[in-house]
Amino acid sequence: MPMPLRTLKSILPSSLLLLVVLLVFAYWFSFNRIIASDAPRAEKGVVDLSGWSWTDRGIVPLNGQWEFYGGQLLEPADFEDGTVEGEIGAGIGAGAGAGDGRPVRTGYAEVPGPWVADGEDGDKSENGKSPYGYGTYRLRIRLPESDSHRIYGIVVNNIKTSHRLFADGEPIGEGGVPGESKAETKAVNLPYSRFFQQNGGTAEIVIQVANFSYAKGGITHPVYLGEQARIVSYRDYSIALDAIVGLALFILGCYFLVLYRMRRREKPWLLFGLSCLANSVYILTHGDKLLGLAFPAIPYEWFTKTQFLSGILSEYFLLRYTRTSYSRLSHKRIVRAFEWELAARFAVVLAAPASVYSNADWVYYLLSFALMFYAMYVMVAGAVRKLEGAALMAISALFLFLINMGSYLYNGGAMEAYFMQPLAFMGFMFAQVVLLSKRFTNAFATVELLSEKLKSLDKLKDEFLANTSHELRTPLHGMINIAESLLGGAAGKLSPGQEENLSLIVASGKRMANLVNDILDFSKLRNGEIVLRTSPVDARPLVGVIFEMFRHLAGKKPVRLADRLPADLPPVLADEDRLTQILFNLIGNALKFTKEGEVAVFAHEKNGVVTIGVKDTGIGIAKDRQEAIFDSFEQADSGIASEYGGMGMGLSVTKSLVELHGGRIRVESEPGAGSVFSFTLPAAGGAAAAEAARSDPGDIGFAKRKAVRADSGSAAAASASRHEPSAPKGRGSEFTILIADDDAANRQVLLNLLTLEGYSVVAAADGAEALRRLDERRPFDLLVVDLMMPGLSGYDVCRAVRGRYSLSELPVLILTARNRAEDMIAGFAAGANDFLGKPVEAEELRARVRTLLGMKKSAADLIRSELDFLRAQIKPHFLFNTINTVISVSHRNAEEARQLLTKLGTFLRESFDFDNGEQRVPLHRELDLVRAYLFIEQARFGERLRVEYAVDEEADAEIPPLILQPIVENAVRHGVTKRPEGGTVRIVARRAEEGGLVLVVEDDGPGMEAGAWAAASAESRIATGESLIAAAESRAGRRGSDSADARQVADARSAGRTRQGVGLANIDRRLRTLYGTGLDIASAPGEGTRVTIRIPG
Repeated sequence: MPMPLRTLKSILPSSLLLLVVLLVFAYWFSFNRIIASDAPRAEKGVVDLSGWSWTDRGIVPLNGQWEFYGGQLLEPADFEDGTVEGEIGAGIGAGAGAGDGRPVRTGYAEVPGPWVADGEDGDKSENGKSPYGYGTYRLRIRLPESDSHRIYGIVVNNIKTSHRLFADGEPIGEGGVPGESKAETKAVNLPYSRFFQQNGGTAEIVIQVANFSYAKGGITHPVYLGEQARIVSYRDYSIALDAIVGLALFILGCYFLVLYRMRRREKPWLLFGLSCLANSVYILTHGDKLLGLAFPAIPYEWFTKTQFLSGILSEYFLLRYTRTSYSRLSHKRIVRAFEWELAARFAVVLAAPASVYSNADWVYYLLSFALMFYAMYVMVAGAVRKLEGAALMAISALFLFLINMGSYLYNGGAMEAYFMQPLAFMGFMFAQVVLLSKRFTNAFATVELLSEKLKSLDKLKDEFLANTSHELRTPLHGMINIAESLLGGAAGKLSPGQEENLSLIVASGKRMANLVNDILDFSKLRNGEIVLRTSPVDARPLVGVIFEMFRHLAGKKPVRLADRLPADLPPVLADEDRLTQILFNLIGNALKFTKEGEVAVFAHEKNGVVTIGVKDTGIGIAKDRQEAIFDSFEQADSGIASEYGGMGMGLSVTKSLVELHGGRIRVESEPGAGSVFSFTLPAAGGAAAAEAARSDPGDIGFAKRKAVRADSGSAAAASASRHEPSAPKGRGSEFTILIADDDAANRQVLLNLLTLEGYSVVAAADGAEALRRLDERRPFDLLVVDLMMPGLSGYDVCRAVRGRYSLSELPVLILTARNRAEDMIAGFAAGANDFLGKPVEAEELRARVRTLLGMKKSAADLIRSELDFLRAQIKPHFLFNTINTVISVSHRNAEEARQLLTKLGTFLRESFDFDNGEQRVPLHRELDLVRAYLFIEQARFGERLRVEYAVDEEADAEIPPLILQPIVENAVRHGVTKRPEGGTVRIVARRAEEGGLVLVVEDDGPGMEAGAWAAASAESRIATGESLIAAAESRAGRRGSDSADARQVADARSAGRTRQGVGLANIDRRLRTLYGTGLDIASAPGEGTRVTIRIPG
């Protein structure tokens, strides 16, 4: 059964403590096995090892009294004739010696320890305490006689600060160059081992020593003697310990620095890592001084500085680590005091030579111990208060104590104590690693718990956003529609300030509507609800359609939209709806941040990958923000949102959609130089296109098969589809429908659905073919066109149709996969009647088709009834007057009477042609009717009625019937004939510069009050002459009876009475229904009236 996690956590600190304590004692025990603790001590320069068993009892520290010759650098040859006993010279560095040149022993020096010049009787010389100078150490060793051929080894640990080593008369080692002055001396203090073969019963060790660089000189640490194998083992053991500990601390430090680099909030990791590095340098510059062995060229002065500075930095980082990790237990003032003293020590060591700062090394060690004990106090206090990791704190405090003790003993010359320091360092660091790891683990567990809560809250947030967005759409669109209707004059004329405020409301509402759509897409992407329906898609028509939308949405912004897609661009494998959304977001983003200039779309294909880019000349993006802008709710600058609006979700959604397709998106930009957003998509190969062509037509609305003609196999199918016959007419069919879609499967679906309803259906494979079908003059009643088609898009086809047919003459239903507001705005602006989303639902298609066909039939019936009404307006008194005129003229001119009867017959024939159900007639037929009428009226009024014609020969176009003659009749009856002297009626027919036809009827009659017609002609109120009067009365009633509008009422009433019968209002309403614009009437009292009709080309 596995151990519970809580139990494991509780026993981990105890186990760690036990393990480390066992390692320390095991190491100490093994050290004592190597270094003999019961070896004989030297007495007066002689040590007796004649009974020592080298194989069983280990290495001997040559501790005790060594002969010391102060002020003399002697060699073994100088002792061949004996020494002068009892003669005390001038001191360590005074050049002491016998007058006859023999060496003079100045005393016995205790090794290990700093040198002194005690005489043989124990008295001190006056210069005996000076740390600077030179001298010679000598020790004679009595060895077993049987070991005359044994190879011995000597280990030198620490001799300050230069020396030369002799064994049995031969020089075997040195550290630097000892000399009699500072200039002659080269200081080097590095441990080493050397070997010699003993040739007799007594071995002699002579060591020359000189020190002019450090405040403590002599042999300060033990010199070891042992057989060769044991000395080699000891050195390997010692070097391996320092190397392992130093390298481990270095790796540990680098590890925590890397962790901090990844998570900068965890400052303890930084401080602990730096502390490990400083301790690593400290270990490598003490003990065996591996840094010096690796780099022997380092000068002694700088090596000594490195020793001190590494210790100071180690203490500083420990202090800061303790302060940061145990902030509730540490004292700010104490920490600040330690920081100041560390800074002072650091400055002194860095600036002064070793001979200066080593004089105060006891102060150095005292301050170090104080800082260490303070760190121990903090950790013990944490353990007492049972803070997190209390046991580990206590263990760390124990190891700090061991480090302090080891440092104190080592500096006192106890070499065996040094081996405790690296292990104590490792124990402390390991305990802190476990503590940090435990904290991190606990923090991670807390993060996991919080993460689960956040995921739950995030899910609730996404659901809330999605639900709220759905609920917001309806009232939001209602607000936009109400504001737009007010802008259109639904509640009357608006002041400029009101128009500006309403325009701001509409713009803000549309921006919020786009944001709602982005939120919905973002929510779907987060929840993985978007499923791509990929197929070959041609990007060129998509770009054309999107540009069409933005031409309307951008308004008057001086930005040029440039389509630079190559004609041979291959289709891409994508979801058409989502690709449209990607392009829409990128182009919209470019337009948003481009005040003027150009937004261009380009593309190229390489190695089966198509790159599509959107380039603008806008404000640009800083380099340090180019990655962040693709994150959710991020923008290029904090001021962007306030100036341009938005929440920064569009590009995030775009990136997700691109990556969902298997592509990548990137941006290149410089502030002020514009931006280039480019993304990649896989090119659709022949196999993909064929696969798409065979797929189920039920999902064609999401991804059109644009590349059906991209390869030879699909080209044959496309060619056949272009010649497919129209669907047979259903029984009793009275409507003919033209459908245009570049996808063969989609066309077949529409054919089947519409044929089942009994309609006659004709299919076209693209927009150009649809227009050719319309040119055949076949009587189509409805056009169903797909929005995305190569060549001519649905918008292009719709605009071309509206150039020849009105909204009621030929309704247009556009099919689109993007059933969004911007598509509809562009479509309605192009002249569409309705939209239908894809994939097509059969019942919805039937309902919309029935509605549009019913609308067309009702409009045709209305126009037919209006024509019948117009024809019925020829009043009996006009016939009586005409007949009386014919009778009168016949008495004096029979030929003229015959012409009058002929013209009357023409007039009646054209007016009463009830079998003529055409909605348009040639202009010359309408002019024939006008000429016949005016001929008769001129016969009646004689010279009082003058007529002028200005008709271009190229102006013979088709116009609605009976729109010109009633206006001419009004000009005659209520214009020129109202004046006793009569007047002139002028009729103009000419081509407009922008295309289309312009018809003008002018008279020089009495005219009307300025604004009388405009005051009564609100588009929504035009119906008859009486409705115009009601409109004018309504306006006058709101402003007062004595206003200018009240005066216009009288003119409107007069205009209404004169327009009894045919009436201008009827013609105005017909023109507005057909072309969206009515009569343009200009008149002024005494200046006549001009009526202008514009027929689009």
